[in-house]
Amino acid sequence: MFGPDICGSGIKRVHVIFNNKGENLLIDKTIRCEDDKFTHVYTLIVNPDNTYEVRIDGEKKQSGNMKDDWNFELPKEIQDPDASKPEDWVDAPMMDDPEDKNQRDGMISQKQSWTTMP
Repeated sequence: MFGPDICGSGIKRVHVIFNNKGENLLIDKTIRCEDDKFTHVYTLIVNPDNTYEVRIDGEKKQSGNMKDDWNFELPKEIQDPDASKPEDWVDAPMMDDPEDKNQRDGMISQKQSWTTMP
């Protein structure tokens, strides 16, 4: 489906909708349509290299790559609604490892033992 959609004073946009596997996919970008009282010519050009162009009265209003501006492909990772973090999960960017021995403490104790030597 392609063409202007003027619903009252709130919605004034050009719809560019493709049907893919039984699902209607609306363009991700907003293309403003002409809303005066004159007749306008709306043109959709789809090229073999998956690029498109929307023209109103011969003037280019929007163009781009179809893969970028429509959700034809499913995301590579699908969010699992049942997935959750473990109860002991820490979101801090840095955290202490309770099993790690602090090397700095060992260095300080060695330094202190050097200074206390007779």
